[in-house]
Amino acid sequence: MQKHLIVIGAGPAGYVAALQAGAAGLRVSLIGGHDLGGTCLQRGCIPTKTLIASCEVLDKCRDASKFGLELQGTIAPDWPALRRRMESVVGTMTGGIDGLLEQRGITRIPGRARLLDTRRVALEDGSPLHGDAILICTGSVPAVPAAFPVDGQRVVTSDEALRWTSLPASLVIIGGGVIACEFAFIFQTLGVAVSVIEAEDRPLAGEDTAISTVIQREMRKRRIRFLPKALVEQMEVDDAGVRCYQNGQLLASAERALIAIGRRANTAGLDLDAAGLKPGRRGEIPVDRHLQTCVPGIYAAGDVNGRLMLAHAASAQAQLAVRHLLGERTDPIQDENVARVTFTRPEVASVGLSEQQALERGLEIRCGSFDFRALGKAHAGGELAGLVKVVAQADTGRLLGVHMVGAHCAEMIHEAAVIVNAQGSVEDICRTVHAHPTLSEGIYEAAESIFGVAPHKPDVRPSTQDTVHASYRRLSV
Repeated sequence: MQKHLIVIGAGPAGYVAALQAGAAGLRVSLIGGHDLGGTCLQRGCIPTKTLIASCEVLDKCRDASKFGLELQGTIAPDWPALRRRMESVVGTMTGGIDGLLEQRGITRIPGRARLLDTRRVALEDGSPLHGDAILICTGSVPAVPAAFPVDGQRVVTSDEALRWTSLPASLVIIGGGVIACEFAFIFQTLGVAVSVIEAEDRPLAGEDTAISTVIQREMRKRRIRFLPKALVEQMEVDDAGVRCYQNGQLLASAERALIAIGRRANTAGLDLDAAGLKPGRRGEIPVDRHLQTCVPGIYAAGDVNGRLMLAHAASAQAQLAVRHLLGERTDPIQDENVARVTFTRPEVASVGLSEQQALERGLEIRCGSFDFRALGKAHAGGELAGLVKVVAQADTGRLLGVHMVGAHCAEMIHEAAVIVNAQGSVEDICRTVHAHPTLSEGIYEAAESIFGVAPHKPDVRPSTQDTVHASYRRLSV
């Protein structure tokens, strides 16, 4: 008899799981199919990256004279046109997923669902649905403190910001993580005066400090006001705008405010207790290394399990869960070895341990860095801001982590991800001849600088901490 898998949620975990299970011959019911792609496609990754692509073109046009080009006429963003392009891209991608689901014979059921027991769910109309297994992929929602008066227009989360019909003259962003920083660069490029309030001492505090330093420097260059070690305790909203206070003192004011302090697991209304599931401290559904919950036959993949709030991690987890359900061999996903990307200007990408994380674990390490300013391709493309930092085990040379900031880093990080996941070494990078001129040469140069002095690089000095090419030291003064 054909087994029936119920998938709750149609984001990058849910629809990928449905496709894989359908290809394997399972009968699949995908609940929530009206929101194909979830937050990533409809309100997050794809819409924002579409805007970022437009921002990159806008910046290039503004810098045309630096490339020996003269442009005629006014160069300015058209927000309604940008939104139309964004919606067109989203529509194309949604249609593509819809077609794949239809090809695989996946049953699409709109609306939400709640658990009735370990094998049954209640659909939005109240009717029950029985399955042999259940995979929960309901994703996450923006975290919003009760004290913040979110109204969807003047004070918003990332869900509502993309639906604005017009841009504000000024914006205060509360939070300094991935979402906050991406929106800060987007709106600044589009002509909005941006302030960022962050409780930590630097933007992107989860990244290596060398990376955060570059991003904070680029914020200053773009006149993005960054307020570190600040915590918004009170917010006032009226016709004049939004004002944020700490200890009664005004931190920042703007026409509108964007709350971007993180996301939380979307488990509200699932009735987890009915199936014997207990959410964690942040509402997440705990899972084992196979993505199975404490109840056999019930799995949770993606943001909802609280492990990694990354779309590509969600898809990988969903695939692993389906393989385990099918009785196939599954290799656990090492969370720290999943590549992470932030689409700021310039981009940030990392995989593995940062220098700080490695030292906290008591590891003996060596680090090497190389600045984009020493790369011919960076000069040719007018994209000088950036660096690559490599973290390796001191005695073996094993590659522990690679961290980079600069143009096209999102595309470059996967060389490092392959080696980190294979438990390879910096020698694996150095033995690979890198094409010239490319930005990827920066990875090679950073790796080469760690354990010795190359004849053609007499100015490299190995160290137990950062080893920096002399050209970087000179050019960063």
